[in-house]
Amino acid sequence: MKKYLILAVFISQISFSHTQNKEALKQVLNTFMVSIVKSDSISFYGLFLEKSVNWVGIYKDKSQQKRWENDPKSDTFFTDNYKSFFRSVKGGNCEEKFDNIEIIEDGNLASINFDYTFWFKKKMLNWGKEFWHLIKIDGKWKITSVVFSMELTKYFPQPTLKERKKFDKL
Repeated sequence: MKKYLILAVFISQISFSHTQNKEALKQVLNTFMVSIVKSDSISFYGLFLEKSVNWVGIYKDKSQQKRWENDPKSDTFFTDNYKSFFRSVKGGNCEEKFDNIEIIEDGNLASINFDYTFWFKKKMLNWGKEFWHLIKIDGKWKITSVVFSMELTKYFPQPTLKERKKFDKL
């Protein structure tokens, strides 16, 4: 009986820890979104691992085809960094929104993937899928990589959440 009690306590501690981690990771997502809207560089920069963060965007095939019609030499992807991204959105006219969020974590390592939309002056410019990797350092989650796809809304509107979830199950 004592073994079962110890096992139950152990399992409840693990479950509590995972719940705390998921809540902290949701807060990272929220801080990211709010800091863009409020042009808060201190909060935004504090989300990232200072040393090295991969930041890669790739155009989805349909949007890239349209881009090639205008410029046959346009690249299909680009690399950047979180500081230059923030400088480009600073000013209060931009917003990034997330839904269809999935968080996977093991206590010190996490992956968050979600659907996003990017807005400028209340108009959606692009949408896609985004993946973050994070590590926990001194009790704080830090983003180590941001990789995302982009579909340009001037060519292709974002499907409904129901349609996107249906596609995710394939």
